[in-house]
Amino acid sequence: MLHAGLAALGCLLAVAILVVAVPAPHAAQPVTISYRSDLAKLIRLAPYPAVAPAGLPGSWQPVSSGLAVGGANGAGTVTWLLGYMTPDGALALLGESNVGAHGFIDRMSSAGTPLPPVRLAGLTWHRSVNAERMLRSMYYTTAAGRTVVVTGNASWAQLRQLAASLRPVSG
Repeated sequence: MLHAGLAALGCLLAVAILVVAVPAPHAAQPVTISYRSDLAKLIRLAPYPAVAPAGLPGSWQPVSSGLAVGGANGAGTVTWLLGYMTPDGALALLGESNVGAHGFIDRMSSAGTPLPPVRLAGLTWHRSVNAERMLRSMYYTTAAGRTVVVTGNASWAQLRQLAASLRPVSG
């Protein structure tokens, strides 16, 4: 009986050593998703002219998409968030909404520190950075009340690439 107990203890010890000594991967590989359904709903439901990325290289992987209609943002609001993993593993997020611009920008940019704006594709994009969170953001608001934000830990060049890829979409 004692021998069987020691054998079991030895097996448990061996398993514990394997669990501690063999490192597990820190993060799973991102799963590429399709955002077609959310985009179709956005086109159908948004009370503003929606935009979506077009022509990004295949190395940009869409990894998240979510569409919120009404709810906590208020009746008549539509918000779309589309996340990408860039070729170097950084994250870039497109957000567009007709919810109050100031609050939306603050949430999306983590209340970043303003930087000088840039002109891109005929638009003035305001910029901010939250150094503590390593978050860069670019955004603009239209007279009709739509706000578009690109944000993430991606480089400025990658955020500009995402912003420059945005095209109007319609059903």
